[in-house]
Amino acid sequence: MSPSVDTHPRASAASCTHCALPLARGARAELESGEAYCCSGCFLAHRLGHRGLEARTDRLFARVALSAFLAMGVMVFSLSLYGGLLHEQGELAGAQALAGIYRLGALAFSTPVIVLLGLPLADAVVALRRWLSAEALILLGTLSAWAVSVWNTFRGGGDVYFDTATMVLLLYSVGRWLDVRARERATEELRRIVPERESPVILLDGAVEREVRAAELEPRDRVRVRPGEIVPVDGEVESGRSFADTAALTGEAQPRSLGPGDLVHAGVTLIDGSLVVRTRAGVGSRLRDEVERLLQEALTQRSRLVRIADRFAGALMPLVFVLAAAVVAHGWGEHGPEQALLNGLSVVLISCPCALGIATPLAFWSAMGEAWRRGVLVRGGEALERLARVRTVLLDKTGTLTSGEFELERIDAEPGVDPREALRLAAALEVGSEHPIARSIRAAWRARDGSELALAREFRALPGVGVEGEIEGRKLALESDRDADIGGATVVQLVANEVGRRVRLARLVLRSPARAEARGVLGRLRNEGCELAVLTGDSEGPARALAAELQVEVEARLSPADKVARIRGRGRACAFVGDGLNDAAALAAADVGISMAGGSASSLAAAHVNLLRPGLQELPDLLALARSAVLAAELNLAWAFLYNGVGLYLAATGRLTPIFAASSMVVSSVFSVLNSSRLIQRRREHDRAKETTHESAGRLRTRAYGGCA
Repeated sequence: MSPSVDTHPRASAASCTHCALPLARGARAELESGEAYCCSGCFLAHRLGHRGLEARTDRLFARVALSAFLAMGVMVFSLSLYGGLLHEQGELAGAQALAGIYRLGALAFSTPVIVLLGLPLADAVVALRRWLSAEALILLGTLSAWAVSVWNTFRGGGDVYFDTATMVLLLYSVGRWLDVRARERATEELRRIVPERESPVILLDGAVEREVRAAELEPRDRVRVRPGEIVPVDGEVESGRSFADTAALTGEAQPRSLGPGDLVHAGVTLIDGSLVVRTRAGVGSRLRDEVERLLQEALTQRSRLVRIADRFAGALMPLVFVLAAAVVAHGWGEHGPEQALLNGLSVVLISCPCALGIATPLAFWSAMGEAWRRGVLVRGGEALERLARVRTVLLDKTGTLTSGEFELERIDAEPGVDPREALRLAAALEVGSEHPIARSIRAAWRARDGSELALAREFRALPGVGVEGEIEGRKLALESDRDADIGGATVVQLVANEVGRRVRLARLVLRSPARAEARGVLGRLRNEGCELAVLTGDSEGPARALAAELQVEVEARLSPADKVARIRGRGRACAFVGDGLNDAAALAAADVGISMAGGSASSLAAAHVNLLRPGLQELPDLLALARSAVLAAELNLAWAFLYNGVGLYLAATGRLTPIFAASSMVVSSVFSVLNSSRLIQRRREHDRAKETTHESAGRLRTRAYGGCA
């Protein structure tokens, strides 16, 4: 999905034009203009608003609110007609005249409701060609009730059903408004990462500055980004310093400081400084582009529970039509045609699959939106459902449990090899890699020399091993030294591939501490009932040091194939957490692959869940959120089954009036919306309570040391 000037995400061929959410199988209705809608509510909101999601459902709500006012007038006149006084004095000419006035009053108030709500619904049925649908039958029933009432009003005899016609239309429209609002809220987070426009970019061509389009940039170009501007490309800060707002990409509210050598991604907004950024990826291959594509793709992924609801809704409507026809046929001779038609209308209303259509997806959409607010991209309802079943969590070490930022401790060069030259060659080899070790070696070179590095020819990454390439005619490799055991340090060796033999030029000793939050995260995962283990390709020394520090089982010296074998050997539902670079095979093999922040755009595709903020803090909360979402979806689905089963029985036996059936339909939709919203509210209350606890603990520590709170 590319950025667009539209005010809502561009609907794909399988998504709704209004809300941009995926279309259920069999629910798609495409117009000649190419527009497609997931429901009649989205059709009405889009056509009445004229501006799509920007107008939201304001105009539809305005019609519903005005119709509600008019419907109250209809009910006042109808209650007067139903009162016993007029029936007791029915022979009096004055009473008959008063009854006629009440009928005319009900007609006067109901007619605008038919125009405001009935005609747009008729337009939806015709435009979407839903001739045999719940909407068509509801429209037919309400218009028939209104037409019969008009006939009886002017002929001066028979019953009138103005209240039934207006209230059914009103309540049905309220239900549609609730559904569309729920769908719109599910896409609000998606809209936040789509820029309204692409601003010109300041390209530095030597000492000359010129404006170009972001799409014209190529790797290694230098661009200037001023305060208040959005960074247009993925790249590395060459000069300048600034605080940056990363909320549009990661959801993180805390500004981040950027300086020379730091990586920066497109979509970040500079706050107070200017930066010169050297481009690493152009438009189309940026991290932002990949996140947008994956987020749009995530909304099209339908979980098992959603597919069950779709199949049930698809099978329900034909049965409802047959049942409604049977009820009408049975009641025609026994109760008369008018009562028979009202009973049939009750059957259609009570079984309207609107609540069923949003019951399960809404829980998943709400959870995915909340996960995005926390800086986590969940790749669809299927991934969320799998995550809820996870009972084993396997983690990579480097860049996952460790900080990912190594410090070069020393260089052990072989005799006759200049350590500075060895560092230059190692840094040049790592120019094409985004592995944490590569970033640390390049940072060490910048700190010691700072001169520009040439790109290695024939560069190739060796997953789980290292990198290789050709520099100045020499074939070199930088690879993990698994035989080295230097007090828990990570060791890589620079090797020259000469004719017939490999010659080690130097060893680079690096250290990376465990993440500050790692111990707490592992403890919370254990509290969630998860078994934990660490799979690493590092040598035994660093693995033993990490195992002792975090009190967790660690397996060392594992190749990517070994990690895949360990994952597949686990009998329980298994998640793997890795940095998304050399762990692509393991991420894909796990039931749920979870990639860490800091990977390249292409690395995101290997995982089912992407952590966009640095660190592991969100992992336990994400697991709890997934379980809450699945529970809410199951409750919604159970409620929809119960509601439709009991409601159909009562309607078919004549125990429900159309107004009560329509009211029940609205209540069912409200229940699904509130139940889905409740799981998000509970998670936010939990977060606030946790933040309050941390703040209180911080004040206590400050007072204990005699400081100022």
